[in-house]
Amino acid sequence: PDSAHAPSAHPTTNSRTMAMSALRMASSLGLRAVAPARARVATQSSRSMVIRAAVSTPAPVVVKREDVITSDPFNNVTDHIFEKIGTNLHKRPDHPLGIIKSVIESYFDEKYGKDTFTSYDDLYPVVSTYANFDSVLVPPDHVSRSQNDTYYVDNDTVLRCHTSAHQLEMLKEGARKFLVTGDVYRRDSIDATHFPVFHQMEGFRVFEPAEWEAAGKESVALAAGEL
Repeated sequence: PDSAHAPSAHPTTNSRTMAMSALRMASSLGLRAVAPARARVATQSSRSMVIRAAVSTPAPVVVKREDVITSDPFNNVTDHIFEKIGTNLHKRPDHPLGIIKSVIESYFDEKYGKDTFTSYDDLYPVVSTYANFDSVLVPPDHVSRSQNDTYYVDNDTVLRCHTSAHQLEMLKEGARKFLVTGDVYRRDSIDATHFPVFHQMEGFRVFEPAEWEAAGKESVALAAGEL
């Protein structure tokens, strides 16, 4: 799966129409609709959001304003962006993003076996610049590292620009087949096709030597066949 872009606003009276459009889109991709998964809804109190953090940390983590808006000279996170953290549109079972996520997760369960691909949808959105850029081989001089393109908490910490920022974290935790869904943040100018907060969903799989040896194939051939 690639990514699903949507303005980070609360659902409107048009949400039913949007949901039906999402289901039609899923149907056109050959994915069967399923009952939406139960959402774990984030709570908000006095401008702080409670969200679930890393894979190994089941307890909620409170992201306060001072955690992401600081006096650091590199900081460029605004109140408008901070207020979007914890909205979690992808975890609302009646929202188009939640519907699409549920359908895709069900497809992977049906194709590969239930829970073969572990699904993560509540990972902490503040990550290191190493995780966000270096770990996924973004060149040191790439434009995406600019303060014009990325929301920096400080020189070493950013709001994730993509869900791929969690790949290293997941691999260190021992995950080898997983799906990651989440809100991501980029300093885009708002227009018909851009918004500074949107959503991505990605799938990741590690092919082990025993797999391609058992199949009698080269590693690339096995991976290409799976794709």
